[in-house]
Amino acid sequence: MKRVVIAVVTAVLATLVSWTPAHAASCPPASIGGRTVAVVSVGGKTVPVKNVTFRNGGVLLPPATNQAAGISIRNASLNAKKGATVITWHVRYGPGCNGSLNSLITMPIGSTFTVGSVGKPARTYQISSRVTVPKGKLQKSWFATTGAHRLVLITCADLRGGHFQKTTAIIATPVPVVTLGGTPTP
Repeated sequence: MKRVVIAVVTAVLATLVSWTPAHAASCPPASIGGRTVAVVSVGGKTVPVKNVTFRNGGVLLPPATNQAAGISIRNASLNAKKGATVITWHVRYGPGCNGSLNSLITMPIGSTFTVGSVGKPARTYQISSRVTVPKGKLQKSWFATTGAHRLVLITCADLRGGHFQKTTAIIATPVPVVTLGGTPTP
């Protein structure tokens, strides 16, 4: 009887303080998905980015973890002069495993963050727009190989009954770097 009372009290306390017992499933580690090729730093958090392949307009398959993102090798590279660099992540990877880049979803337009390839200087990007569309209705412009260089960060949205109903895309543009002479470079 004493053990039952302790178990009930522990369960009630865990619910009240949002504590997760030690035997609960843990979130998948950031090491999943291969080697890190870049990092995104946002809100004091640095998130590894791994190479992924997906067909433009197809199913977005970031690494199988909430702690890393994927960069499409079929789109512009991070250091490209033109076109869209596509990065995708899981907004959630199981109960209690929220995506490490989720703060991008609610940051105000104009907010900045950095992205850099491993071994190269990071570059600052500014959120210029955010759009949410029905699942499967990805916009062709998100994958364009023309136009000024930009990041398109894509994730799922609107979880209902265990299934996501929508997709959110965040468009970010490079913040010009000003040299000592005062000339901005793209």
